[in-house]
Amino acid sequence: MIAIRDRYEIIERLGADPLGNVVLLKHLVAFPQHARAFQRCSPAGTATLVLLDTAASDYDRKNYPTAAHAAILRSNDAALTDMLLSELPADGGILFKLSSPTEHDVLHRRYPLVRKTSFLSFTSPERVADHDGAFVADSAADAMYALYRTQDHERDWLSPLLAGGRAFTCVIGSSDEPLSVCLAFESYGSVWEIGGVVTRPDQRGRGLGARVVGAALAELARRGLLARYQVHEGNIASIRLAESLAMKPLLRLTHYLHER
Repeated sequence: MIAIRDRYEIIERLGADPLGNVVLLKHLVAFPQHARAFQRCSPAGTATLVLLDTAASDYDRKNYPTAAHAAILRSNDAALTDMLLSELPADGGILFKLSSPTEHDVLHRRYPLVRKTSFLSFTSPERVADHDGAFVADSAADAMYALYRTQDHERDWLSPLLAGGRAFTCVIGSSDEPLSVCLAFESYGSVWEIGGVVTRPDQRGRGLGARVVGAALAELARRGLLARYQVHEGNIASIRLAESLAMKPLLRLTHYLHER
């Protein structure tokens, strides 16, 4: 069994499968000063733990104020998962973000867990069709930023990504009078996330959201990039949108809270 604690080595190893490890990689890259990584490897498999101070994450801090830490696990071996639990802090509540029964079963034996919510991720379909009527740009007008803001994508965050070539926008209508928008941004390496899907209220029910997301998928395919489309388990409309575009299920990330 090999124990690895060097974050750069762990990032490199996880990067061999950027789509499968995108949640771990995204946390490590987004919070370099606040996230630590631990890994155990053996001939039987690999287990990885990313431990984040929730004070650094707006989402975790707002939604789980009693959790001092977020533990993101990915493992295919129960024994290795059990070894990693020694790295968990003894103080404060812990928010666990789990993607498989292997992780949950090991944790459940040690910790009382309360299920809070779950997010589904989809990735690119086998074949990506072009979608007419939507255009792609590396900028956004004020009216587009106003729509993105309704999905908590602020201009101060998005504008530098667009300027640096790490994001693009899709719109139906015009930049100044958008009917429907979405955006795609770099998550880690070749994996880009599609988000900010918003259709103007008076234009809903026309399939415009599927068309802008389809345009984003086509643009990512043209660039040779991989898509990740994440939705809350209760957002049935977004799940149906992904299914209508023949997107492939990637993972389910379920949040469990342990309060000390």
